[in-house]
Amino acid sequence: MSFQILDVVLYGFNGRRRLLSLRPGELNIITGASKTGKTALIEIIDYCLGSSECKIPEGIIRKSVEWVGLRLQVTDGQVFVARRLPGPGAKASADIYYDIKTEVEIPESSSLRQTINPKALESLLSQHAGIGENIHEPGPEQTRTALTATIRHALFFSFQQQSEVISNRHLFHKQSEQFIPQAIKDVLPYFLGAVDEYHVARVAELRQLRRDLRGLERKLAEYEGIRGRGISRAQALLKEAQDIGLFDVNVVPDTWEQCVEALRQVQASPVEPEEELAREGDAFERLHEERNALTEELRQIKEQLAAAKALASDRQGYSREAGAHVHRLKSIQLFDTDGSTVTPVCPVCQAKLPEDAIPSVVDLERSLKQIEKQVRSVEERSPQMDQVIRTLQERMNDVKRRLRENREALEAVQASNRRLQEIRDRAARRAHILGRIGLYLESLPHLEDRSDLNQEIEELNHKISALEAEVSDEVVQERLASIISIMSRDMSAWAQELQLEHSEYPLRLDMKRLTVVADTKDGPIPMERMGSGENWVGYHLIAHFALHKWFVNQGRPVPRFLFVDQPSQVYFPADKDVNGSMDGIENEDREAVARMYRLALRVIQELSPNFQMIITDHADIAEYWFQSCVVERWRRGNKLVPEDWLEVKE
Repeated sequence: MSFQILDVVLYGFNGRRRLLSLRPGELNIITGASKTGKTALIEIIDYCLGSSECKIPEGIIRKSVEWVGLRLQVTDGQVFVARRLPGPGAKASADIYYDIKTEVEIPESSSLRQTINPKALESLLSQHAGIGENIHEPGPEQTRTALTATIRHALFFSFQQQSEVISNRHLFHKQSEQFIPQAIKDVLPYFLGAVDEYHVARVAELRQLRRDLRGLERKLAEYEGIRGRGISRAQALLKEAQDIGLFDVNVVPDTWEQCVEALRQVQASPVEPEEELAREGDAFERLHEERNALTEELRQIKEQLAAAKALASDRQGYSREAGAHVHRLKSIQLFDTDGSTVTPVCPVCQAKLPEDAIPSVVDLERSLKQIEKQVRSVEERSPQMDQVIRTLQERMNDVKRRLRENREALEAVQASNRRLQEIRDRAARRAHILGRIGLYLESLPHLEDRSDLNQEIEELNHKISALEAEVSDEVVQERLASIISIMSRDMSAWAQELQLEHSEYPLRLDMKRLTVVADTKDGPIPMERMGSGENWVGYHLIAHFALHKWFVNQGRPVPRFLFVDQPSQVYFPADKDVNGSMDGIENEDREAVARMYRLALRVIQELSPNFQMIITDHADIAEYWFQSCVVERWRRGNKLVPEDWLEVKE
């Protein structure tokens, strides 16, 4: 599956169409003079095949041509691609016309319009070339991104511009541009078949397996890490649990599994400190209320006792004063007051006292008797008051005793409160330790998966090793070396046929340096150290012939054409071209050019109909085999773009 070029079509601004028909599976020679459009032909084809930049030279083509197109022979029929030339200042145009049929008729310019964009064109042409899923992944030490080969990469092997075919430093198309050499190195193994279509699937599978392996290894590392450094952590947690009473075992287990099991038992053990806290709180409240009541009762007793003592003191003062008064009135008994004497007399002078004396003796005796009665009454009640005082004193002492007992109880409760706080602290510590134990247990990998984990890792390692062996760079390099060795046989034979320098030694492609190397007895000689333009052109040709022979025979997805611009320039420069005849050059050079074209024709015939070669050149060898390959001759006014197109445009 690939494609060859059937027609190159130019659409002028004048509405006219220029058609250059090519023969698939044959050598197509366009011979002509300078400035006839030979060199532009490669750029026209490249632009139609999806180039991101139109490099068609400024001049008559840019001024007179509006669209350029290609009719391609593809596996399923024919494809026509046309692309509008960019306007001034633009690199490329997105106006792309695409059509595919069993047989496509070349459309008129009026029918051209945009049907697809450049990205879609690249994808379609890649499909027509047979480019399947592929990817080149740089090594882990390299920073560039992965590269997928497309039709644009395949064209590195299909074009040889005039300046490229004579270069001693660059073997491939665009190799002198930045980043292109590395891209060629990256995609060449795919186009040569050193990596097949299954390589991508295997690389993708390998990538997925490596991701899976990393995940399992990370899980195992976590598991082993937890297990390794976790034994000390688990034992530390158990000791903390042991210290706070959660783990009632004297000896901490030695193995990690036993520690984990013990921690799970600790975590599952019930802990109810709240009941203890509730009980301690009730006792404290009750004692506190009792103390308040005792304190109030003591205060009342003290008040009653003070009142009783004050009353007793007042009675004693009255009794004492009344007794002294009675003793003073006792002197009245000196008077005869027994009632037998009608008129009282003075006990001293026995004189008769007057009856109107104030107070009278009788009155005084009566008062004395009354006071004596009152004193006796007071003295008779004093023991009762003393009893009241003693009772109050006893009650006060009892209350004090009860207060003391209450204080002692409260102190005990306060001591208990400290223990209560300790209980709270312990509960907090217990909760903290249980939380850490729970977090630790939750962070553990599933123990039941561990046995399968190592087995899965082992199986993945086996699969990865097998895939790595299939897709390893060493395997790819071995395949490349084998392919290069096969191509080297043709290259060496063709070099001898072209009589190139160093052709007596084995020749090969150097994939790292992207050049041709002759392995001489003095060491490898790369193309850049080989002399003369004749050798450089010859080595370019034999290298690309060998590559395309491999591409064709192996069915590799590269366009089945090779376009070489002016390979005879080193023998037949433009200044010696009069009418294409090579009569003016040395016979040796004519023979060299003839050998070159004969080799190209023989390669084409060997690969026919699966390979097409297009050569633009000044040379016009006057031999039948050459003339039969000439598709157009651009001389005497005949050019790629008719001269009258520009006149119409202006």
